[in-house]
Amino acid sequence: MLRELVEYYDCIIQQPESDFVPDGFMRVPNVAYKIVLTHDGKLKDILPNTRTDTDGKKPKEVGYDEIFPFRYSVPGIAAETIECRGKYIFGFDWDKNTGAFAVNKNSLLAYEKNREKNTAFLMDLHSPVIDAYRSFLQRWNPEEESENAILLSLGKNFDTAKYIIVVEDFESREYALHEDPAVKEKWVYSWNSRSHSEAGEEAFIGQCSVSGNVGPIARIHNNLTGIAGGLATGVNLVCFKTSAFWSYDRQGSYNSSVSTEIMEKYTKVFNYLTSSKKHKRMLDDMTLLFWANTKEKESPYLEEFIYDLWDMEEKLEAAATEWTKGKPSDAILDENVEFCIVGIKPNSSRLTIKLFEKNKFGQMIARLDAHQRDMSLSPKDKPISLGSIFYTLKSPKSDNDAVPPDLSAKILTAILHGTPYPEYLLQTVVRRAKIDKDDAKKKFYAISSTRARMIKACLIRSDYYKGDEYMLDSTKQTPAFRCGRLFAVLEKIQKEALGDLNATIKDKFFASACSTPDLVFTRLLKLAQPHLAKLEEGRTVYYDKLLQEILMEIEAFPKALSLQKQGDFILGYYQQKQKLYEKRTDGGEES
Repeated sequence: MLRELVEYYDCIIQQPESDFVPDGFMRVPNVAYKIVLTHDGKLKDILPNTRTDTDGKKPKEVGYDEIFPFRYSVPGIAAETIECRGKYIFGFDWDKNTGAFAVNKNSLLAYEKNREKNTAFLMDLHSPVIDAYRSFLQRWNPEEESENAILLSLGKNFDTAKYIIVVEDFESREYALHEDPAVKEKWVYSWNSRSHSEAGEEAFIGQCSVSGNVGPIARIHNNLTGIAGGLATGVNLVCFKTSAFWSYDRQGSYNSSVSTEIMEKYTKVFNYLTSSKKHKRMLDDMTLLFWANTKEKESPYLEEFIYDLWDMEEKLEAAATEWTKGKPSDAILDENVEFCIVGIKPNSSRLTIKLFEKNKFGQMIARLDAHQRDMSLSPKDKPISLGSIFYTLKSPKSDNDAVPPDLSAKILTAILHGTPYPEYLLQTVVRRAKIDKDDAKKKFYAISSTRARMIKACLIRSDYYKGDEYMLDSTKQTPAFRCGRLFAVLEKIQKEALGDLNATIKDKFFASACSTPDLVFTRLLKLAQPHLAKLEEGRTVYYDKLLQEILMEIEAFPKALSLQKQGDFILGYYQQKQKLYEKRTDGGEES
């Protein structure tokens, strides 16, 4: 998995339109202002650096997220390369009590540290914005600018605001100081030099178990964040906290033999995935991450994957206009691109890998499509999302009806491998179908379309069904399937004869009929005779013919049905009931 994460790191930094932050840089959120300087370094204006955010209920203006050189955020007064904080750029604080700028010892020290650090960094670089900022640092005097009208217009926003720096005639954020090519090039060089020097002569040198290269081995691995249920400070994937795991004179994470370079790459790209809506979904209590190892545009691969595994409504917001009937309309996808999926759960301060799959994208999508076909009773059926599967397994009246914690990983593994679904899936659906009660007011039905389709998929994958035995128009229906059909017809006869009842034969006898047909159906057929006598002659003839057609192939009612046969019974019941309540084109009921 580490190797795939590192490969993805190398791919994503070359992807067009990628929002990944390379090593040595950092995303600074909500940078809402831009400082406009004249070419000779005077403060000309402060303008908004905002966009319209429509994620909430009401659109609002928010600052852009900007990519700055890495921020160390050490305590005390310490300037960063290419500052974004007003105190360091201008040298004063906003006094809430007086409603004015205050120049004090700390603010002056912050300005001096910023001037010293950035003057040295920009010393041998030249461009319009670099030259303007260097002149600004040389001529700006905080003690003379506390009444500056341009800054006073910010008011109390000054303290919390963050800034980018531009020069007049080049006021677009693409020309800002932190985006200047010369600034970026020098920062990358200094970052790489600093990383190598930090290893020092005392660094543990060895062969990396991921890349195979010889170099400094990471003693401590960076924390991984953004994982549901994990510590706010992050968790570790690679860690050795007790001496019992040390060997060959290697202590701590030296045992993993992962180089510092590889550690930095895999942790950085992992944290990117957990922070990206495009690459992350929750599956029950498991965090699912997925990505395509391509240097081309990645979003079409993610869209296709999400469409096949989740509801069509869960489209990527950024790609909503590219979808037709829920699928990308003109995306050209390489079926040979490697696609990876990892399912993770936190375990105290460590990370547990519940699932890791890697396959060619074409094969992955073929397996997902096969899953949706198995979960369909008709070509018109919409895809069933994984969320719907887990929702269906739980009781509608109890939040404590939990499913096994590893079920999500087992189901997804079955989908991706094209293998039988875990038996617990069929057990739970059958149990819920037998014990749950319909509630028409809440539009809840114990035997719903989703549950019937899940049963069919389980029986198809386990090779219980041979051919089209699960279809209502099949001539090869099993006895259990026919018993289910029979129960649906008897229930419909009762309803037509007696109308709505407090307790129908389904409420009283469905669970028993599903488990032990022989004990129930003889009695139910006798009860149906007076019900038939109350119907109009045409309806009586119709139901008599239907009952004979179903009973013709049942030599004897089974004494007991296995789990799979109970699922077969439920599927027969569901399909027959749907047929009985089908509407004709003229608006009447099917007869």
